Amino acid sequence: MMGYLLKLIRAKSEGEKLLLKDHILESLKRVKQLKEFVETNNIEIREKEKFFESLTIAVFLHDLGKINYKFQKDVYGKEEFPKELEEFFRKIKNINIRDHEILSAIWCCLLLQRNDEWTKKIRTAVLLHHYNDFYIWEKDLAEIVSNYEEGIENYLKFVEENWNKIEDFLKSLIDLAKELNDEEIERSLDNISISKERVSELRRRIDEKEDLIEFAEFYEIDNENPDYNFMVLLGCLRRCDYSASGDVSIEIKKDIKNVFGKVENKIKNCIKKEPDWQKRILERNGSENIVLIAPTGAGKTEFALLWNSKINKKLIYTLPLRVALNDLFHRFRENYLGKDDVDILHSTSFIEYIDDKMDRKTQIEKKITSAKLLSSPLILTTPDQVFLTSLNYYGSDKVIATYPMASIVIDEMQAYNPEMVSIIIKTLHIIKELNGNILVMTATLPPYFEPFLFNADLIPERYREYHLGFRRIDTKDIEGVKNYNLKRHRMKIVRDYIVRYEKEEDREEYKLKINTDLDRWIEKFKEKNLFIVLNNVSKAIEVYKYLEDKRKEHDNIYLLHSRLIEKEKDKRIKEIKEKLEKGEKVIVVATQIIEASVNLDFDVMITEVSPIDSQIQRWGRIYRNRETDYEDAEPNIVVFVGKEKDGEIKIDRGTKLIYDDRVVERTIKIMKKYENRNLDYEEERKMIEEVFNEKVENVDINVLNNLKILKKGEESTFTLKDVYVAEIIKNLEFLKYFYVEKKSQAQELFRRIAGIQAVIPAVMEIYGDKIDRKIAEVIREKGDITWNELESITSVDKWEIKKRLYMYSVSIPVFMLEDLRKSLKHEFKGFYVLDVAEGVGREEVKQVAERITKYGLEKEVLSQLRKYEEDYLENMI
Repeated sequence: MMGYLLKLIRAKSEGEKLLLKDHILESLKRVKQLKEFVETNNIEIREKEKFFESLTIAVFLHDLGKINYKFQKDVYGKEEFPKELEEFFRKIKNINIRDHEILSAIWCCLLLQRNDEWTKKIRTAVLLHHYNDFYIWEKDLAEIVSNYEEGIENYLKFVEENWNKIEDFLKSLIDLAKELNDEEIERSLDNISISKERVSELRRRIDEKEDLIEFAEFYEIDNENPDYNFMVLLGCLRRCDYSASGDVSIEIKKDIKNVFGKVENKIKNCIKKEPDWQKRILERNGSENIVLIAPTGAGKTEFALLWNSKINKKLIYTLPLRVALNDLFHRFRENYLGKDDVDILHSTSFIEYIDDKMDRKTQIEKKITSAKLLSSPLILTTPDQVFLTSLNYYGSDKVIATYPMASIVIDEMQAYNPEMVSIIIKTLHIIKELNGNILVMTATLPPYFEPFLFNADLIPERYREYHLGFRRIDTKDIEGVKNYNLKRHRMKIVRDYIVRYEKEEDREEYKLKINTDLDRWIEKFKEKNLFIVLNNVSKAIEVYKYLEDKRKEHDNIYLLHSRLIEKEKDKRIKEIKEKLEKGEKVIVVATQIIEASVNLDFDVMITEVSPIDSQIQRWGRIYRNRETDYEDAEPNIVVFVGKEKDGEIKIDRGTKLIYDDRVVERTIKIMKKYENRNLDYEEERKMIEEVFNEKVENVDINVLNNLKILKKGEESTFTLKDVYVAEIIKNLEFLKYFYVEKKSQAQELFRRIAGIQAVIPAVMEIYGDKIDRKIAEVIREKGDITWNELESITSVDKWEIKKRLYMYSVSIPVFMLEDLRKSLKHEFKGFYVLDVAEGVGREEVKQVAERITKYGLEKEVLSQLRKYEEDYLENMI
């Protein structure tokens, strides 16, 4: 009898290994893989033996709740439902318990008789291995029963009445598990007690309203103060479950030495010399948690690889921008590690796998699953994928579970603002608590990060808990560091605006007006590659249009910003790179976000003023890959700082909306001291120090309240650095009591945007090929079409369709959503749809599509769309 249940009870609806028995056995194999990975690489897990025993039991029990009529009907779907199961479940067809993990938790109470700490953890982990209300509610058997009383009573009655079949099923499942030939799995499963009396006892207690705590206790977790060791158990359970379902290994390589062992020789072959300074540092400091400060192009990336080779863990390498990650992905695979040893994880990383021309139907899916589970020896990712766990969103445990097994690199630390850094600092404490290894790398570390990373004296005693105690390694003390003494920049200040805001008469709106002095500088730089950086998209578009009109003969002028169609953005970046490589002269007009993500080397820059750390980051794109000092008496950096009036620089309103004007004002003051000097890396760092050591006067009440936590004395003694240190402490205090339910909420908070990605079918129709036009047609007609139907209509697979949707999409920031609300019609396969065609003639649609393609989403496009909407509504009336 027991045979048919093993052969018919399913765990999932599609793919191979549908049966529950197969899924449980595959999940147990992942426990075995994980344990081998931990032991082979000498990774420290607290109470290792009890941990793996508990994980084994949890994995065995986690899906027993799928022995339920409604679940089985769902996974069989349109297939004929087996008569044997119809008969077996005859009396519990109406049990309305949606989440199988609720019944799995009941099985944990029935089959585990002890109430020790680890048994409680097993029950809670099984209860929470999928999202349900108990993530927030009290984790307690009485609470579960009171919420599902009728369903649980009927289910227990069903178990009792079918005990012989169920007992045979469970015993057979344990026998199959023991055939995996793992003594520790066998020993762990001996803790499972299959007893009908236990079922009867629970039924009686529920019926007689007895206290259920003595019967089975759960481990209560506090979302405001989580037990991260428990989170590792829960996360490992979910990693075993998901990797088994996705048919991927939980750890792709068993021995990390085999992956990173040859990295030193590969670096030597690639850079054509010994990585001397990196090796000297590592000989002295070993596997400590480190903050490395070194100039751009010095070899920080190679240092990270060598550092991890000494530690012997998987490497999670984070960078803030996807374009830079994509470049690094190909560089690591081609130069330093095996192709299968590197994965990439960010919102559009699947495109990198498509371009790899692998078997899409199987391999891409598996690669993405591996990347999401952080299974590879080296994972390249954005910080929002791994540093938001301190916000305690549901699912953070999967990431937390990898912390003890990983070395984590934060590259470009200076790119994060104080709010982001507060979240990162809190997460670094979790990683440190779980014995993960951390390397922070930066060319220009903002001074206000120092107290939290390595200089505890700058934090008041009662806030020392926020100090991480890392070792600071400054390459100024190391000989032979590339680019350290190279003089790369000479800066000139222009006391005027590039773009001026002029109030239009009798109107609320401002008009942008270009400063003709810009022409003089462009003419001066006509024989050079020129990068013009503006502080917002509107100003970048205005300058581009101006140059287009003024320099019609110059066909190498490019516009780059974050609100361009993705396909157009990629095309322009590729063209710019090709032209620079050929020695052609280009002018690129860009915003800071794009500028930071494009690894290009320009001769000269014209830029608007911004905070000093942002300025120096911009300058890093100039004279970037040169071997000799910049010795010219003419500047290669020109900074427009604003109009001088009565001896004071007036910062424009667009800049004030984006940046802290206190920092910008002091940046201008310090830059004046360094004007017309050929600057090296050390001098540029001094500029940052000097700006943030400037005194802050006339402090407003909110800032003053923040600063009081530093207890330094009179407000006149406070510096900009103090203002930011106090702000981070305030943020960290707030984060003690803050958590979000969903990862998407955490990501929005971290990125400080609640914007969306929207596909524009009109652009697909006008600029796309036959397949793009078909997709655009489907977007308008069938919002709820399945992937299979879409593949059939377009004759390309899901991944190619996803790529095309992304390429014809645009990033819409939150402040634009109100203006576009009528044009954002619906969602399609994870994208909002920006429909610019409803009620509009073909010619008008073409005009809008052309403007969006050329300039991106801009004010004039919004005005045009509003006009069309108004005309359409009038005609409707």
